[in-house]
Amino acid sequence: MNKSELAAKLDYFNMVHGVTIRAIGTFSDDELEFRPKPMMRSPKELIFHIYTQEKVAVDVVRQGRFTMEDANRSNPETEAVAAELKALATVTDVRAYADACHRLADKTFRAMSEQDLNRPVESPFGTYPASRYFDFAYDEHWHHRGQLYTYLRLLGKEPPMLYDYA
Repeated sequence: MNKSELAAKLDYFNMVHGVTIRAIGTFSDDELEFRPKPMMRSPKELIFHIYTQEKVAVDVVRQGRFTMEDANRSNPETEAVAAELKALATVTDVRAYADACHRLADKTFRAMSEQDLNRPVESPFGTYPASRYFDFAYDEHWHHRGQLYTYLRLLGKEPPMLYDYA
C-alpha cells in the first residue's frame, strides 16, 4: 500500500470513527454493562476491544511482530486487562479511551513512510505488510460496531445512521 492510498483510508476511517463515537454516546453509563445473554460481551467490552485493536496495531507495526500476547491485549476476558477495563466506568471514560486509541493509530500510520508501511510483520497466522494491520483494525471496527448497533436496538434506542458523517 502506498501513502496516498493509506491517507484516503485513514480519512474515511476518521469519519467512521466519528459515527461510532456518537453511537457510544447513545448508551447511558448503566447500559455499558448490558449483556443480551450472560456470556456475551457488554457494550463497554466491545468498545474496549474495538479500540484496543487500534492501539495494538500501532505496537505491532512498531515492533515488527504480532504475538498471541498482543492479540490477548484487546480481549476483555483476559485478566491482564481487567484494571484497564474497570477504569472505563462511564460513557465519558469510554469515549475518551476510544478517541485516544483512534488518534494514536491515525497519527502513527500517517507518520509511517511507504517503506515502513510495506515492512513485513510476522505473526502466528503468517507474515503481512505493516499496512495490513491497519486493515485488520478497520475490519474489526466495522464488525463490532454492528454489534453495538444491535445492542442499542435491543435497548430500544435508535443508533446514528451508519453513514451520517456530518
